[in-house]
Amino acid sequence: MDRLQDRVPAKSGKEAWDLLYDAAPGGKAGFHKLFRDFDDVPLAAASLGQVHRATLRSTGERVAIKLQRSRMRDIYDKDLALMKKIAKIVDKFVKAGQVGGIEQSWVSIFSDAESIMYREIDYRDEADNAIRFANAFGIGLGGVEIESTAKGADGNVLPSAAEWLRTPYTYGDLSSEKFFVMEYVPSIKANNNEALDKAGVTLEDREYLAECLARAYLRQFCAHKFFSTDPHAGNLGIEVFEDERAPRVVFYDFGQACSLADDQAGGILEVIESIVDLDAKKSVSAFSRMGVLKDDADLEMVQAKCQQNYDEGKLKVKKRKSRKSSRYTYNTKEQVFDKESEKAELDARIDSAGQAKNTAETAEGVNELEVMASFTLQSEYAFAARALSQMDGVGKSLDPEFDFISAAAPYLVEVKGTGKYLKDEIKKKFTSVYGEDGTLAKKLKSFKSLALGLKCQRRSKDVCE
Repeated sequence: MDRLQDRVPAKSGKEAWDLLYDAAPGGKAGFHKLFRDFDDVPLAAASLGQVHRATLRSTGERVAIKLQRSRMRDIYDKDLALMKKIAKIVDKFVKAGQVGGIEQSWVSIFSDAESIMYREIDYRDEADNAIRFANAFGIGLGGVEIESTAKGADGNVLPSAAEWLRTPYTYGDLSSEKFFVMEYVPSIKANNNEALDKAGVTLEDREYLAECLARAYLRQFCAHKFFSTDPHAGNLGIEVFEDERAPRVVFYDFGQACSLADDQAGGILEVIESIVDLDAKKSVSAFSRMGVLKDDADLEMVQAKCQQNYDEGKLKVKKRKSRKSSRYTYNTKEQVFDKESEKAELDARIDSAGQAKNTAETAEGVNELEVMASFTLQSEYAFAARALSQMDGVGKSLDPEFDFISAAAPYLVEVKGTGKYLKDEIKKKFTSVYGEDGTLAKKLKSFKSLALGLKCQRRSKDVCE
């Protein structure tokens, strides 16, 4: 499968020129008016198209041009029509379209997938996606920092990601349905460990890059409300510098992307925080906000299953590793203090969650299939699950101990905003002590039980006398 990402047999020489003239706006004359130095040997080739280098006549800038293979729309029309028939049959003959006990409509999921897949073969849509992605992360031509268009949960503009993330600039005005023009940004394939070794990318660098990947998806899911659904190794690169700068993750290919509604994005953020805090009750509340629980869902059973998972350590957040390289140190005492304070705050939050778990009542065993029957799967989450699965594979190739929640946790404060993050943490700590299920309420309940027991003992003694 790895070969299908960027090593599909490609067209070179005359075949590449024919493909180019067929795809370029204005054909042969239109292409040569705007470009020169076309390299007819492709840089990469995937199932839908292939990428070549060229030069803009107007500026002399090197660009990468993606050319779509011929007859793709005809192939999609036939294949997707067949897949739609299969989806209808599955919904008709398989109980409620269930997978793993979760109710879902395969026709509904396929309908959304069909829309995304057709957009994938219209490079104008990909250009729009790529521009939206770059603007949300605050990345301009040459990888320079520009103002981000995305806002955190507090309503403030998020910082540019140009220091740790790169994506090619998109020439939307030069692109068309079968012809996509972007900045030429060379990099090392994210899972090419041999090439990374030769480039001097250390194990510490790779742990940092895996964390950057998680940070990118935390922002996409919870703040941008728009994410690339296809982060396999063929679409991710590592940009290495000759100076002391840390390497950057490079995102390519935005043919497949998905948008999220406000409550979907907010619910995902709450789920992540509930896992960090090992808070089963908050997990159920987050599921409800996401819209993944059916109207007749057994909320007590769902909460009990979440608690069981937390008690058994199936979901556990690891503390962030410290970095020693000079490229990860900070220039001022204030920056050092801020980063050390953030790490200490997150470590304390993880420790607090562990202590709360240890004092919580252990949930009784709950049948997983019965719990899953309370859930329904929306198509957006199917795409999110796919993205997480692919990202996890790349993350583990960089850092074998990678997991998304642990790697993303340090950046919750970025996505929420410092003020809102601290306010929510103070409120949570107050509730954990004085709330309905807080430690004080539990101690009072225990005290009342003890007093009632002593009272019963006295009564029994009087009766005996």
